[in-house]
Amino acid sequence: MTSLDAQTLQPARRRLTPNDARLRTLRVKTTRSVFLAGAALSTLLLIGSVIVRGVQGAAIDTSKLVQGDQFVMESPEFIGNTREGKRLKVTGARATRSVSDAAGAVRLEKPKLETADGSVATADEGIWSQDAQTLSLKGNVVFSRKAGERATGVSALWTSDPSVLTVEGGTQITLPGGETATAQSLQWDEAKGAVALLGNARVTFKDGEATSDQAYFDKESRTLTGTGSIRIRSELGTGAADRYVYNTASKRLQMTGNVIAQLR
Repeated sequence: MTSLDAQTLQPARRRLTPNDARLRTLRVKTTRSVFLAGAALSTLLLIGSVIVRGVQGAAIDTSKLVQGDQFVMESPEFIGNTREGKRLKVTGARATRSVSDAAGAVRLEKPKLETADGSVATADEGIWSQDAQTLSLKGNVVFSRKAGERATGVSALWTSDPSVLTVEGGTQITLPGGETATAQSLQWDEAKGAVALLGNARVTFKDGEATSDQAYFDKESRTLTGTGSIRIRSELGTGAADRYVYNTASKRLQMTGNVIAQLR
């Protein structure tokens, strides 16, 4: 009986020529590049999908998606609907996220938030948190509404459920009738279409001003309602009350509850 060893049973290995080796190396590099680009593209599209529902990303140059240890997207644009079913768009000059942290924060340069109602919020910087479903804005925050309101602040936070934008830090707002107001913070409720001034709310009218703990502006009735520690000053005198209602269209001011007035 003929004895066969293990080496005899194995097929002879084919020696690689220099050209074969070069082609094999090229295939490995190509496969690796396609994998990285695909992973980066999926990650960046995920950024958009968590911001809004039914998102469609803008055209992407996959060759530049990975730069060092960051996923990078130039001129990102994410479009979809809020939980209330209203259209929402988030854009920026640039978006980045760490390659090593697929669920980490997305940093945006020059972010811009736009809603179906014509409301817009812009800032110098922005951070999208996938876990918390929030968009934070920082530096020269400007918020404006189609109806004419315009507010500024140092920072802001947008939450997706409910859809509310809170502006903080030296908040100032201009109402459609030309009245100006300041407060510690401002909250804009997209679903209700209302603006709340919280903490030392001060509203300046044509012939005076009103201060209160908080004040609420309703775009439908065009009324500004102040509550808590009411103080009124006008050309007619001063007053105090539990509540005031000011109509920005008719310019009429009404005070109710423990009213104390001192005329000049």
